[in-house]
Amino acid sequence: MRIRRAEASDLPAIMALEEGAFGPRRWNEAFVRELMGQEDTVTLVAEGDVVIAYVMFSISRAYETVEVLSLAVSPAFRRRGMAKDLMAQAESVAERWAGTVSLCVRPDNAEAVNLYLSLGYKVLALCSGYYEDGSDAYMMVKHLE
Repeated sequence: MRIRRAEASDLPAIMALEEGAFGPRRWNEAFVRELMGQEDTVTLVAEGDVVIAYVMFSISRAYETVEVLSLAVSPAFRRRGMAKDLMAQAESVAERWAGTVSLCVRPDNAEAVNLYLSLGYKVLALCSGYYEDGSDAYMMVKHLE
């Protein structure tokens, strides 16, 4: 497996991962394309023969923080450490500009919550009505050393 910065040509694979991970809650292609085009947004992909996972995060140099926007792994490749590897790479990039990484996750997504807890993230707050469908989110943070 190789991790690299995503290119525009990776958009179809990223959208397929979005669909597989989030179904009807996924982001639309125009929004993902817009995010990928922003200077302070970084998208990393993990690939074997094809793209099998990605993480997208936004860097706020002014506030010295990084926010993980999305993380998705192909169902066929889950539970192989792919998400941990991507998060480690994202944190490595983040350390150049930030002391803190934050993210939001649905409290009922136990697999993701447990992943982030295992990586040293702490639940900072419960954000009521955070998602478009009115669902809550945990805001989780990790202070980089």
